[in-house]
Amino acid sequence: MPTSMVHNGSAWSIQRFISGFANNAFLITCATTNKSIIIDTPANPTDLIAAAKQTDVSAILITHGHQDHVEGFAEVNELFSVSTGIGTPDRASLPSTPISSIDVTTGTLIEVGEITLEARFTPGHTPGSTCYVLRSKSDDGKSFVFTGDTLFPGGPGRSSSNEALEHIVSSLKDQIYTLPGEHVILPGHGEFTDIGSSRKEFEQFISTPWDASLSGDVTWI
Repeated sequence: MPTSMVHNGSAWSIQRFISGFANNAFLITCATTNKSIIIDTPANPTDLIAAAKQTDVSAILITHGHQDHVEGFAEVNELFSVSTGIGTPDRASLPSTPISSIDVTTGTLIEVGEITLEARFTPGHTPGSTCYVLRSKSDDGKSFVFTGDTLFPGGPGRSSSNEALEHIVSSLKDQIYTLPGEHVILPGHGEFTDIGSSRKEFEQFISTPWDASLSGDVTWI
């Protein structure tokens, strides 16, 4: 299905939209204020835009600057004209200029209605890759992390070199695997997992040294 409801709680909802290069985009909407946040803008964002028009879009957050995640940005940006957050090293990848920029350095809180997202800078897949942690307030105890292409079920996003892989591993150890195990991972492509399951796979991976030339599509197990 190109569109699905990921979570529909008393405080906020999360919808997923699949378009472009089988990309996941997400719309988080506050149940009280109807204010919303868009995460990533792949090509052909027709369904995303239709749903977002039913809300008060207050911000756009981009996980990283690869084309498949920003190809629909100009269209979304023109329609909603709101502040945009993207890791500074990837900012030049945006195909149009946002009305203003949101600071997404590690620890920054983006608050929209009852929604609170914490930015975590996770370079490696790209120099500006950034994940966003949606913290539960009283919303059924659910917490989520939007990882873009930094982390998928079974392994990290593609690395361009062994040095890039080392950066991803460091980012995950410092910024993502420190989260509680029940946090649901919502990646930039494909299906979901949780921190606890991913961390077990990762611990198995790092239990033995890896080849100094290792890069590309790496799997934890």
